[in-house]
Amino acid sequence: MKPNPGGILQLDDIVGRESVVAYLQSTLDQQSILLTAERRTGKTHVLEKFKATAPANWAVIKRDIGAIRSAPEFVHYVMADIYPHLETKTNFRNWLQGLGEQLGGTQIGPIKLPNFAARQWKQVLEDAIAHLDDISAIERVVFLWDELPWMLEIIAKTNPQEAMELLDTLRALRQQHANKIRMVFTGSLGLHHIVRDLKEQGYNNTPVNDMLSIEVGPLALVDATALVQRLFTDNSLTAAAQDLFEETASALDCIPFYIHHVVSALLKNPASWGQAVDMQTVNAVISHGIHSSDNPWDLQHYEERTLAYYGKQRAKCLALLDVVASSAGPQSIAETVKRARAAYPLVEQQQWMELLRLLERDHYFLRHANGEFGFKFTVVKRWWVWHRSLAITLTGADE
Repeated sequence: MKPNPGGILQLDDIVGRESVVAYLQSTLDQQSILLTAERRTGKTHVLEKFKATAPANWAVIKRDIGAIRSAPEFVHYVMADIYPHLETKTNFRNWLQGLGEQLGGTQIGPIKLPNFAARQWKQVLEDAIAHLDDISAIERVVFLWDELPWMLEIIAKTNPQEAMELLDTLRALRQQHANKIRMVFTGSLGLHHIVRDLKEQGYNNTPVNDMLSIEVGPLALVDATALVQRLFTDNSLTAAAQDLFEETASALDCIPFYIHHVVSALLKNPASWGQAVDMQTVNAVISHGIHSSDNPWDLQHYEERTLAYYGKQRAKCLALLDVVASSAGPQSIAETVKRARAAYPLVEQQQWMELLRLLERDHYFLRHANGEFGFKFTVVKRWWVWHRSLAITLTGADE
């Protein structure tokens, strides 16, 4: 295995995901899934491994839809994705080809896909899904739609009513074809933000309350440790001590993206050539990844996305993030709100509580069993403290 930070891994190089993949398959036998994950934790690789190991009589269709700009365009791609799986099914093929001829369309391979008017997209989608029920050889059709919230945000900016209708249509299709159709929604922008914005414009439905929410977290420590060791071994790096593998995994929150970055940097570092790598060298590489103005680990994203996530409440959210980041350890809700309120004394308690819940839901914070809040990821906290120039007593690798 070669280090591949941010790239698509071979299936054999995706480690430690067997249990979550098995859970996805078991769940999808019963219902659809809302797959949540912080960016870079390996969500895409989980989907790829699921797709590769799904039962033979399941049609698994995966597409990144984050750049789609309208409901008709979305349905157009659904048509294109369905056809290769069902091209031997004469009735479906003839129906779809006839639709393209009737409405006018674009020739893609053996099929002319319809360019239908906006008013027709809902009926076309419903008709297409209805045809899937007739395919007895396929037990499940599973749509893996990555970055669905981004698509909805794009649509909602120009046509919020269309975004609402698309959400409602997808929910209705899951209900009407519960024996055949499954959907998996994923995205780095939380769907709850989109639904919240739509509700402010009069949307009253709960479009995903029939879907099970599953979070893809970092690797288990044992798997992350094994990944570090394998990358060292496969790339002829020698560890000065056996516990270096576990210490490295722990310092990187057991996130494969950061692990691949560190090993890649070690291979380019003269301090690693021809001698055993110690934890001091690893910490130097980690520190560069977190503190470099070049932003090699794309940590700037955690601040930039607050513009899209929180709108007019952004300043208060930044205050909460600063307060929690500048604390040496987890702290109580009361202490967190007290410190944030020093900058915004007129904000009511309930609003602070709602913002804390949003930040937790967006994977910034982790609420401990005793109710105290802390940053969920050490790497993100270290970057936030450095980037925001916060006053905090740093020890160990942070010094």
